[in-house]
Amino acid sequence: MTHEHPPKLIAVTIDTHRKEIAPGEYTGASLKAALGVPAEYDLDQVLNGEFIDITNSPCIVLEKGGEHFVSHVRRGGSS
Repeated sequence: MTHEHPPKLIAVTIDTHRKEIAPGEYTGASLKAALGVPAEYDLDQVLNGEFIDITNSPCIVLEKGGEHFVSHVRRGGSS
């Protein structure tokens, strides 16, 4: 008889709120979905005080947790 263990989750912060998600590889869109960020919002990762836009990133790897993210309404481009 085997016992299945629930998948281990890691803790990240989104807009100052702690959220637990599965470790692994994410696209920008799949990470927004996992974090509950509306599709029309941008998503930034905060690294060393800098905001890095990952909205359209092809691959983000989250392994240990502790990452910080900020979502915000998409900024307008130049006209």
